[in-house]
Amino acid sequence: LAIRHDTFGEDHEEQIKSRYVQNGKFPENITKLYSHNLDVDRVNNERLLEIKGESFKFNMESIGSLPLVTALKKGCLSPEILVLKKGAVVMCTKNNQKEHFVNGTLGTVIDFESFSKHPIIKTKNGRNIVIAPMDWTIEENGKIKAKITQIPLRLAWAMTVHKSQGMSMDAAVMDLSSVFEYGQGYVALSRVRRLDGLYLLGCNEHALKVHPQILEQDSLFQLASEEAKKTFDNIGEEEIKKMHKNFVLALGGKWKEEKIPHLGAELPSSERGSRLGQIRTKHQNAYKKWTPEEEKEIVSQFESGKSIRNISALSGRQVGGIRSRLIKLGLIEEK
Repeated sequence: LAIRHDTFGEDHEEQIKSRYVQNGKFPENITKLYSHNLDVDRVNNERLLEIKGESFKFNMESIGSLPLVTALKKGCLSPEILVLKKGAVVMCTKNNQKEHFVNGTLGTVIDFESFSKHPIIKTKNGRNIVIAPMDWTIEENGKIKAKITQIPLRLAWAMTVHKSQGMSMDAAVMDLSSVFEYGQGYVALSRVRRLDGLYLLGCNEHALKVHPQILEQDSLFQLASEEAKKTFDNIGEEEIKKMHKNFVLALGGKWKEEKIPHLGAELPSSERGSRLGQIRTKHQNAYKKWTPEEEKEIVSQFESGKSIRNISALSGRQVGGIRSRLIKLGLIEEK
């Protein structure tokens, strides 16, 4: 946030410096982030060639018009031709709530299914997952206009900062000494969930800067957000409900008259008494402010394979609140 808001100071710099790699030593099989594709391809190809054993090739399939398919391929982190071997370090490139992996989950290929040949990976938390092909689609009016299908994996000894956008990584080794664009350093650093997962090989002054136009626009967005908040604070509850109803109906949805509070939001002051008390007889932490420690705990539970319902029971929060928080943390997709 300090980089994003242009308030990066000496205290922040000291924290960054504390994560410099000493004597070139860092844990094995952690993804390295580079600013150039040449470095990424070189590292991944070299490491794959070092592994002895059979190669398994997975070709991307596609349907639809060429421009739309091309757009899908450009946005897909999995390559058109994916080559894997036992022992390859890989990263998941798509969210899959059912199998409990997300875009950015790291693992190692430990085997391939005998019949389908789908890769089996072992994640950092020790779970074995069979990775089956998944689809990336472009839809219009409920109809699929284009689709690509591929194993949602990519080699992960190295990747570009650009390709890492949107990922949430446990750890990463990065060299920011050759950063050439505003914002690349911010994108790279913000991929890592915690500071202790950052291993820094180098950094230049440009890496920690955001483009002045972006800073200016961000300020305008914040001012607009504050104005919008003031406006809605002055609108009565019934009017808000009417606006919600009209919006849902305009999108072709159906409106239910029962009152359902927004997931994770505070209840209106007029209802915090008896109603909140009733909810907290079952969920003692319902509607309480989330702490960093709580977020860390539910992330750990989710990544260890616990269901949202189990996490709800352990945390004392409602199922909807857990789901809302996991969406906000980028661990599951909003439906």
